Amino acid sequence: MAKIHNGIVNNKLKDSLKDSGLNDFDLATTKMYKGVKPMFEHLGFKSSTFDKPNEQTYWKNHIPSNFNYFNLSGVKTRVVETDSDIGVSDGARTPRQSYTEIFIDEEMEQVWDDSYYYPVLPRLNKFGVYDEEVDVTLYGGKNPPITNLDERDNNLILNIDFDQTVTDDLIDKTDLSKIHYNQDFEISLDNDLRLKTDTFIIPDGIEKNNSEQAF
Repeated sequence: MAKIHNGIVNNKLKDSLKDSGLNDFDLATTKMYKGVKPMFEHLGFKSSTFDKPNEQTYWKNHIPSNFNYFNLSGVKTRVVETDSDIGVSDGARTPRQSYTEIFIDEEMEQVWDDSYYYPVLPRLNKFGVYDEEVDVTLYGGKNPPITNLDERDNNLILNIDFDQTVTDDLIDKTDLSKIHYNQDFEISLDNDLRLKTDTFIIPDGIEKNNSEQAF
């Protein structure tokens, strides 16, 4: 099982980076390999450097879920006070109000606070717009094993296809194994003192709606 998120999401913090296409999401694929397949290979990186925690490009050196654009150096806010009394000699006066101004320093490098590295984003200009397109392939490969449902690997010995309607139809795409889905059941002894199943097994449906899935 290659899993890159623990399923715990604070909804209040979702979509901080919604305009970049780099949203929080849960992902799991049920695969089994001969030997060990390190995480950097699952993610599509080509070098073991990305698997070393002391390297800045370590695959897990990504921003926490409570980060947003204001955690980039050079992107700051400041409160501006307005004086609505100026030029008003008599009559009703609107109370003073303040507003928050976003300031983007185009001269700064724009890196994440606390030395986090991912996601690697293009520079924001003073209008809050990327100067270039977001290159999501900078975090691993374009179609890495962890998201490639049709992966081809000589060491891949199990790849369960969940694109089915019920659990009885689950298949192994490698054709090396036959999938048998088990549920909890009760057993007892028959008249010959042999074990028998007392539960009528009904296959489960496979949820296709992402919002209704457990993860």
